[in-house]
Amino acid sequence: MLSSPSPPTLCTLLPSPPPSFSGHPRHPRRTSLSRPRSSNPNAPSFAKPNPDPPPPPPRRLHAEDRRLSSLVHRGDLDAALRVVESSPCPPDVLLANKLVRDLCRRGRLNDAARVVEACGSAATAVTYSALADGYCRVGRLDEARRVVDGMPVRPSAYAYNPLIHALCVRGQVTDALVVLDGMLSRGCPPDVVTYNILLEATCKGSGYRQAMELIDLMRAEGCTPTNVTYNVIMDGMCREGDVDGARELLKNLPSHGCTPNTVNYNTILKGLRTAGRWADVEELIDEMFRENCPPSEATLSVVITSLCQQQGLLQQAIRLLDKMSKHECTANIATYNAVISALCEQGHVANALELLVKMESHGCKPKTTTYNILVKALCSGDCWEDVEELMPKTSQTDQPQDISPFNTLIGILCQKGLTLKAMEVFKQMPKKGCYPDSVTYNTLIDGLAKTGNMEQSLELLNEMGNKGFNSEVKYELLAEFLDEEDKVEEAIQVVHKLQDTGISPHAVLYNTILLGLCRNGKTDHAIDIFADMVSDGCMPDESTYVILIDGLAHEGYMKEARELLSKLSARDVVVENLTNNDASLFDQNIHTS
Repeated sequence: MLSSPSPPTLCTLLPSPPPSFSGHPRHPRRTSLSRPRSSNPNAPSFAKPNPDPPPPPPRRLHAEDRRLSSLVHRGDLDAALRVVESSPCPPDVLLANKLVRDLCRRGRLNDAARVVEACGSAATAVTYSALADGYCRVGRLDEARRVVDGMPVRPSAYAYNPLIHALCVRGQVTDALVVLDGMLSRGCPPDVVTYNILLEATCKGSGYRQAMELIDLMRAEGCTPTNVTYNVIMDGMCREGDVDGARELLKNLPSHGCTPNTVNYNTILKGLRTAGRWADVEELIDEMFRENCPPSEATLSVVITSLCQQQGLLQQAIRLLDKMSKHECTANIATYNAVISALCEQGHVANALELLVKMESHGCKPKTTTYNILVKALCSGDCWEDVEELMPKTSQTDQPQDISPFNTLIGILCQKGLTLKAMEVFKQMPKKGCYPDSVTYNTLIDGLAKTGNMEQSLELLNEMGNKGFNSEVKYELLAEFLDEEDKVEEAIQVVHKLQDTGISPHAVLYNTILLGLCRNGKTDHAIDIFADMVSDGCMPDESTYVILIDGLAHEGYMKEARELLSKLSARDVVVENLTNNDASLFDQNIHTS
């Protein structure tokens, strides 16, 4: 499949003469290529090719080179450039090569070209390659080609490869093949990197069958394909849907002098996964283990996770997980989480708990995400005893204490209306070294209010405010419950109860009561509560005043509302944007009253 009785010429690979290199002749080979004009009229000229260049001088160790070395390694490129240009002798070529690369990385291509010119006959193929690579990186491909074609040293694939790669990246595969033709004409043998670049581009542009002809040419030119070369072809086959052809090529790699490696197998695995051929995936993984070329943990994780997402393939995922253990390949936490989640989704929670124990015995410690998956599943199945047994383990992870398993449990309990159980979990949290956050409070406050336990809900709201959590959204929701259930008096009793126990009611609790009264048309009562609030030493906040102003305006007390707003604005108690908002509110109330 990969051999040919006679090597094809490059002409057979070109669909039509390329417009940018239309004057380029074909074989027989020439000693040089005609040099295309540079798009840059100010580009420096290089020394003409010398058929018998003198050997490069030995590295100089005098003070000037030491100074240049110091400047280059310090990154002081301007000073290094001045040293090169002021010296009557060419710079040390290794230092010059580094300077050229550094200048190119900073986009200073003209300066880099001056350094190459200063090197004169001491410049090597590496020097010219560095400059050509710099031109390629910024898209100045004509100048890059002028550099590599005009090198006054023996041309090498190392110098041509950046140009060929740049052309291929831009989709100019035809032009890249012309450059390859020029290399062969100059007696410059392409290396395996050259062919691999062209093969990959040809596979993507013209298909793997066209790329196979390049492999025949590669062999004819004395360049032996490697695993990387064949992997490019196999990847192209898989992308075009010929996974069986890719598997056949993988099988025949030893006959081509290559031993299949993990990368080659992974390419086929990817093709099989894309095609949805999961039985073949498992078969190939078994082969990898047999051939002492085991898949990596990352590869197996991808395969197992994908299997978990497919309908009816969970058992295959579990089999692969077991095979990992047998071959001393430890699955990562993401892999175990995927299988545990799939088991829970399919109702196999008991099996998921068994897998939790097994993963710990195999050296993989569960994380918070693992416990969250299990807590949700156990709660959904009303397995409360299992939940109680599991919760202490959540604090035994290597991670900092995470309260998300507790929040998950409290949230599910509240959804089911089991607020008493939720409060028990809430009270146990500090004993487990875990302290409630705003999510915990909001979940419980909402759950208690919905089940009619307004007293406990308001007490938690007050506690939440005293602990510094943002509770403004929650007090507005509670005010609606007070209005709907007509439980304002119950809320006032909560204030008195807190005071009797030595707990200072927070502004957020008063705001909830004030908002409930004002929405119920009892602004006069709200003002009395406001007076109690101040006398009890609870400082009103901006929201308190906005609630009262809104209540006064809504009941038609426009004069009083405006006076209060004016005084508060003068004292900078209410910010300007709220003043403007309430001014528009007054206008609305005037028109609706």
